Amino acid sequence: MEVRYKIVVGAVAVGVVATGVALWRTDDPPAVAEPVAPPRPMADQTASAPDAAPAPNAEKRLPGAWVDQNPPQAAANGPLVIGLHGRGDTPGNFGQVAPKLAPRLHWRLIEAPLPWRENTQWFRMDAPDSGKADLQAAEQLVAAHVQSARGRKVGLVGFSQGCFVAAHFAATHPQDVHAVLCIGGGLVFSPEVPQSSAKPAILFVHGLQDNVVPAARSRNAKQVLENLGLPCELLEHGEAHVIPEAELGRMRGWLESKLAQ
Repeated sequence: MEVRYKIVVGAVAVGVVATGVALWRTDDPPAVAEPVAPPRPMADQTASAPDAAPAPNAEKRLPGAWVDQNPPQAAANGPLVIGLHGRGDTPGNFGQVAPKLAPRLHWRLIEAPLPWRENTQWFRMDAPDSGKADLQAAEQLVAAHVQSARGRKVGLVGFSQGCFVAAHFAATHPQDVHAVLCIGGGLVFSPEVPQSSAKPAILFVHGLQDNVVPAARSRNAKQVLENLGLPCELLEHGEAHVIPEAELGRMRGWLESKLAQ
């Protein structure tokens, strides 16, 4: 069963998107290892539009492309949440969930650097090294944006391939992030964890009906990271390869509480 997002867009303010998110399913089996996001709309490509094409920001020193969401209720120097979308998705599309997960926090939604069909991916699963080099390059990209936060608390939220990147980043940069929400993914390989007293909060969320990335991947990742000294939590739900609407409240409470500590 293939699962995609259907995004219903409401009012758009400066830097803030009010949205409703629904899920729709088709009965066709997935033809690829990860569902394809709907194509990016061609109309209304303004900076504040929810599906605006990410473009290099005024911070020219930072690599890649991204979309920022800065709601007016977010504190000027408050926590920053970095969002990492899945393969074939876009920052704008993935950003529709931001107002539901952390509406009072700043968001930066980074675009994956490698092309894949109409959009992008974080790593190539069919590479000779199963994507290890790509994933390490993705970690460096994320690290540059995390370090630009200049002492602010940073959270990561990743879905599917973005979840794999977030989980590896939490392991290799434990001192740089406070909370990591990993949805529908796991680890590509066992990471090397540096010596550090910092231990970010890590929550894996996975659907028991996921036929794209089996729920066992999150369970295994949790065990590997805990064996490496990084405590993790696991929330399993009854849906498939989705960000479960029924669990948005619990995920929001977890993320906001960890970034408030």
